[in-house]
Amino acid sequence: MQGRTNYHLAKRALVREVSHGTVGVEDVCDAHPELLRAARSVGVDAGRECPICALADQRAKVPADESATLQLVTYVFGDDIRRREGKIIWTREELDELAERHRSLATYTVECCLVCGWNHLAESFFVGRSHVG
Repeated sequence: MQGRTNYHLAKRALVREVSHGTVGVEDVCDAHPELLRAARSVGVDAGRECPICALADQRAKVPADESATLQLVTYVFGDDIRRREGKIIWTREELDELAERHRSLATYTVECCLVCGWNHLAESFFVGRSHVG
């Protein structure tokens, strides 16, 4: 995978702004219903807690929720994919198959919390035959 961009620093800065009150929770916990549906149906456990729910837990001084509420949803876009609005990828194997069949695909992974609606672009990268090795 070439051209990988990780948005962790942008996420960290945004969470800091929410923590300081300069950005409202309602401005970052606004996941579109289709993203929430995809996260619920085909999302992959992010293996970490939602940063906004973690802030709320810290402020309320309650133990963190251990359930897998933060999900990753991956979308791919490309000129030679038939569906213009993008395709949701369910598994790593499906992404590998698409990469073998297509010249170039832009891939975006979004994290989405099933509890509060937090959503943020986690990473983006390119796959496909023109991006091999």
